[in-house]
Amino acid sequence: MTEPKLTKDAIVDTAITLADEEGLDALSMRRIADRMGVGAMSLYRHVTNKDELIATMTDVVAGRSPYPSAEGQNWTWRDRVRIAAEIDWGLYQQHPWILLAFAMPRYSFGPSSLDCLAWLVEGLRELNVSTREATTMAFTVWNYISGATLPQISGALFAREGIDPDARNGLRDLLQGKSQLPIPPALAELDGAGASDLAPEDLLRTGLSALCDGFEARAARRAPVDLN
Repeated sequence: MTEPKLTKDAIVDTAITLADEEGLDALSMRRIADRMGVGAMSLYRHVTNKDELIATMTDVVAGRSPYPSAEGQNWTWRDRVRIAAEIDWGLYQQHPWILLAFAMPRYSFGPSSLDCLAWLVEGLRELNVSTREATTMAFTVWNYISGATLPQISGALFAREGIDPDARNGLRDLLQGKSQLPIPPALAELDGAGASDLAPEDLLRTGLSALCDGFEARAARRAPVDLN
């Protein structure tokens, strides 16, 4: 790319590709400039610093995976939670680094993320809770999704470094009846019980269903009693 064609959008796209391939640790103005075939200092005419770049990258990627419009749909609030999980799961698989970026408040709430938050809060308000409580619920949903996705993402990142993410571990050995470690009494019934055959996506949905049950029960306890 020649200097006259250098734009902020092109820089951000190159940075996203680099982060997808090698992670945020590999991201530097020098690496981006080398990949684009320009001088590193020329990038600063379009991007103030790396901090601004990561914030822009995060919002651009979030904007490419928006939650769909609810207009004309007959979705319940549970449907919205499910849809959010499906979209975010795919987003984290495609761009593992964004899971780390979203964990930083300075990067996690650009216009695209705020739109997604509003979309989820709008659905959760069907539980007859305040906007503030619905927002807390939305954060809880997002925290669960990111936590459930983390093993998949970390496995992929370790595999990139040549570390086998499927190597034996204490819990798997216990479930397979092959534990070489002392078995805590509270876990004795799990010895040889067999590992779960649920896919990670199934476990994500199962956990979110339980979380939604809790939201619903908590909202019902707070609902005003009709004395008429």
